[in-house]
Amino acid sequence: MTTDERALNKLRGERIRRVKRWLRPLPRRANIHRYPGLKWFAESARKRAYIWSFRLEHLVPAIYSGCILAFLPLFGIQLPLALLLAILLRANLPVLAGLQFISNPLTILPIYFSAYQIGRIFLGIFGVEVPFLGRRRFEAILISLREGQWGENFITVAQVFGVTSLGGAIVGLAVAATAVTILRFVLKRAEASYELLSRRIIHKHKESDQLSIGRK
Repeated sequence: MTTDERALNKLRGERIRRVKRWLRPLPRRANIHRYPGLKWFAESARKRAYIWSFRLEHLVPAIYSGCILAFLPLFGIQLPLALLLAILLRANLPVLAGLQFISNPLTILPIYFSAYQIGRIFLGIFGVEVPFLGRRRFEAILISLREGQWGENFITVAQVFGVTSLGGAIVGLAVAATAVTILRFVLKRAEASYELLSRRIIHKHKESDQLSIGRK
């Protein structure tokens, strides 16, 4: 094996190990049964090879649907929905599910509050007036929404849910478009580096063969 061939194999190995480290905490075939929202569907998920595929055709829908779902006010039921979307859209489950960790107990309030404001501004562009909510009032409504205590505030809670969902979808779509653009750029660069090393290896082999023929 030549120096260039070793360099090519080393580069590939490093990138594979890096991806494996990133995937370690995410749902995989080997550990999907450990996730509370997914364990009931583990056997069915393992039989669907496409939701474990890292081809671009499965990664792109995973990123788009995963980012949008992550910013919707659906905290607590995102993983089962992620599995459903992975099956319906033939998308990569580890990526789709991993994106749901964007919204967690520490981030849901700022994420949902920002999504509400963005949804409110977007509706305002089309002449639909939505009342402004302060952070404390929004947090109180979010708690009511999470605990199912809609009661007399049904209309307000439903409005907040709808506006937040709209804003979350807009934010998720923007984040997904950016992520997919970066992914395509990185893959293109990686492909170019592999191709360059491969050409060098082929060229050196040709030179070596020509020298061997010349000596004969």
